[in-house]
Amino acid sequence: MRRLSLPRRLLYGAVTTMGLLLLVESAVRMLYRAELKAWASPPPAHHEGAPTLRGNPYLLFEFAPGIRHEQGVEVRINSLGLRGAEPVLPKPDGVRRILTTGDSSVFGFGVREEAVFSAVAAEQLGEEVEAINASIPGYSSYQSINLLRLRALKTDPDLIVIGNIWSDNNFDSFVDRDLLATTTGYERSPTARLQRILSGSAVYRVADWKLRVRARSKKIRTVSWQVGSQQHIGLRRVAINDYAKNLEILAGIADEVGAEIVFLLLANEEDVRTHVGGEKAWTPYREVMRQAAARHGAPIIEVPELFRDSGLSKDALFLDEMHPTVAGHRLMGEALVAVLTPWAAGTVINTKGDGSALPTYTDRFVQGSPQTGPVTGLQTASADGIRIQGMLKHTASTGEPITIEAHPAEGGGVLRSIVLDRPGQFVLQIGAPRKVVLMVRCGQEVLDLTDTVFALDQGPAGSIVIDLDAGALHQQ
Repeated sequence: MRRLSLPRRLLYGAVTTMGLLLLVESAVRMLYRAELKAWASPPPAHHEGAPTLRGNPYLLFEFAPGIRHEQGVEVRINSLGLRGAEPVLPKPDGVRRILTTGDSSVFGFGVREEAVFSAVAAEQLGEEVEAINASIPGYSSYQSINLLRLRALKTDPDLIVIGNIWSDNNFDSFVDRDLLATTTGYERSPTARLQRILSGSAVYRVADWKLRVRARSKKIRTVSWQVGSQQHIGLRRVAINDYAKNLEILAGIADEVGAEIVFLLLANEEDVRTHVGGEKAWTPYREVMRQAAARHGAPIIEVPELFRDSGLSKDALFLDEMHPTVAGHRLMGEALVAVLTPWAAGTVINTKGDGSALPTYTDRFVQGSPQTGPVTGLQTASADGIRIQGMLKHTASTGEPITIEAHPAEGGGVLRSIVLDRPGQFVLQIGAPRKVVLMVRCGQEVLDLTDTVFALDQGPAGSIVIDLDAGALHQQ
């Protein structure tokens, strides 16, 4: 028998190996369908009916396509990760689409798909009008911007209803801008690129599920609906000036695709209570939205006023603190119909606007420094201020914002905080003479410095050195 030459033997071996690998891949795809499905969307842990969302480096979290049940309601998620039926792409001739952005109140948490206000409006406006629900539980304006650009604009909307407010103004344990910068940086890393290549293999996905994902699935992020989480760092998820800019970006995106805009100013249960007065934590964000609507000549639906005028009780309008009932969604949908009836007939509903420039806002509800963006260099401290002053060192810095927090030594929430866009000198004003401790946050890492107590009731603290590389604090 004639022996094959070395090149032919190598080729034969390569073809045989490739055939075996393909055979193994096919076998794994057939035998481990449940694991492969679970890897794509880890099963949610039970958490009072709230949805659990898988991670995404550009969106923080997202829905996996499929059918799920939440609060006794069937939720259908299409291939774009949006609630509802699979949209026809490209959009059929003669169809006009209304796309909504926002969080769970706009998404329709706890109500059927056809009872969501945008679906109610589309049905009343006629067969040629379709509702595209691009609202996701827990989504801020940052996430909505990325969702539109990543996939939602594929639906070719003719009008965008901007309902982002609750998640933006929420005090939580993270700041969207910081996390999105962190995860986007990871997405560009060599490790992430290798994982994307390997994830094409069913063998890799099954192994990854068994060795890593399954163990972590119980720790996947569960969305909190509350305004004012009990576990927060004294900062909004989206600072007020960032929120104002993001509304401008959303309006700009609509303009780019030739869509008109409507603003939706949402309500919560306090809006319909009697004897509830005074400014609330969400009041400044509502004013930002009102001014954005005036600036762009866009209609704004004032849901608090709408709900109060309805004469319905709080329990008739809300499932909980802020999620509208079927009756609440019906009122919102009818209000949207009143705004869009001329639009459905072909009339332009966006006017020129008042031409005002985007102002700089002050958020009086944020604990600590009123600034809304990263700090560059050294802040000027008042001569009589109670403060902590020093230097932050971090030679391994990747450019992520660094937050220094002051907490009461006796325990409690954040007293004051400052955000640095790079290592260097800092001044943290405390304002009142008291004993405080520090914590430092950089991305998802937290440095606990609470072993050192600063007795600011005896005077300011200076020459502090926070060394992130060593994980230590000392005074020079």
